[in-house]
Amino acid sequence: MNKKILKMYQRDSFINTLYKYAKNDKKIILISNDQGAIALDNFKAKIPDQFINAGISEQNIIGVAAGLQKEGFNCFVYSISSFIINRAIEQIKIDLCSMQIPVKIFGVGSGYSYAVDGPTHHAVDDIGFLNSMAKIEIFSPSSSLLVKNIVAHTIKTKYPTYVRLDREFYNPKINFITKKKFRDGFFEVKKGRDYCLVSTGNILENCLIASSKLSKLNLGIIDLFKVKPINENFFNKIIKYKKVFVIEEHFDISGIGSMISNKVLEKKINIEVIKIGLKEKFLYGYGSRGLLQVKNCIDADTIVKIINKNN
Repeated sequence: MNKKILKMYQRDSFINTLYKYAKNDKKIILISNDQGAIALDNFKAKIPDQFINAGISEQNIIGVAAGLQKEGFNCFVYSISSFIINRAIEQIKIDLCSMQIPVKIFGVGSGYSYAVDGPTHHAVDDIGFLNSMAKIEIFSPSSSLLVKNIVAHTIKTKYPTYVRLDREFYNPKINFITKKKFRDGFFEVKKGRDYCLVSTGNILENCLIASSKLSKLNLGIIDLFKVKPINENFFNKIIKYKKVFVIEEHFDISGIGSMISNKVLEKKINIEVIKIGLKEKFLYGYGSRGLLQVKNCIDADTIVKIINKNN
């Protein structure tokens, strides 16, 4: 396990890893909009010709990135998730997905990462927006180590890509990065008996806590870090369980819970999928991340209660 990477925020893992590739490849371009970070300052200082600060102009950023990509450059966009997705949804649809231009978008602030800044900064519907787009890959990593591997993957990918970076520091002490497991897009953190918890991103922490409080149930835990497309092996893995609880810091009507439920129905898999995500009533609010999780019933204690209720 790379201990140095595990001491980094996901944002820094992304920028530092991209820098290692970019310093040897002048075709790699990083485009941002007035974002600030020490790692970003280092990137700009050492290879200034490969960095563009396009200002607060998200729609323009996507258009510029698409144009540069068509001219043979390898473009990475870095911005706050809610801004780059919600403001530039048409450009992502037409300039990237419709034309299949493999620009890579790394958005920081997934879920309630920017909780106290309110709904303008909450990225709790981004998966739903982009899931309707054709042939775009979506990643939602739970650790900085995964981010490093995702950057390596996106250097060569032929598809538009969106990566949800959490703003807060969290790195589970789980060594699961092998080439095969990364290709699968998910990792079975813990094998279980009858019930399984499926999570994506930072919410894995709440699942681990809930599982420890329900040790008698022997819950399985799966970290789904590639949410589009979901690998077929994922469904082969969950088919052994009677019930699957999908926990996410995302609107439940359009997140991974709905995606998994639709596929289970399509495949006629005989398991019950229980979605634990954000409800419309409490979708937009103010407060700490912990408070908003409690309101939406995705905190560890409420997860325990829901599982016990469905036991």
